[in-house]
Amino acid sequence: MSEIVGVEEAFYLEFGWFMGHVKSLAMTPEACCDDQESYNVAHEIWYFLTTSQLMLQDPIGVMNPEQRALVRDLVGSVQAMPEDARRWTTVAQESINNMNHEAWTDARCHAKKLLASMANISELRDKYFS
Repeated sequence: MSEIVGVEEAFYLEFGWFMGHVKSLAMTPEACCDDQESYNVAHEIWYFLTTSQLMLQDPIGVMNPEQRALVRDLVGSVQAMPEDARRWTTVAQESINNMNHEAWTDARCHAKKLLASMANISELRDKYFS
């Protein structure tokens, strides 16, 4: 039996995944790597934040203009990440080194702002899945 996921459910699923990575990114590099279990942290955060289309599109219209701008700012900052700041690795210390790269500083600031602004969307997501 195949179940089709509607746009609202797809958005809230992506929102949860996206914001989980935003939460990690907003942490110190060491705490971020701990949170992500030190597995390929920089590359995975870069990948998941830059491929999240529904967060950029907001197809269900739940974000205000400021929230949409914060998402765009964060995604743009992460998209601009140089390859040497997001090297693929499964070595804990290398993940910490990657996340300590100065290029992550701007993205970390954007993540903190976005995280602080999304409480109302988190509540809507919780209601949707309850």
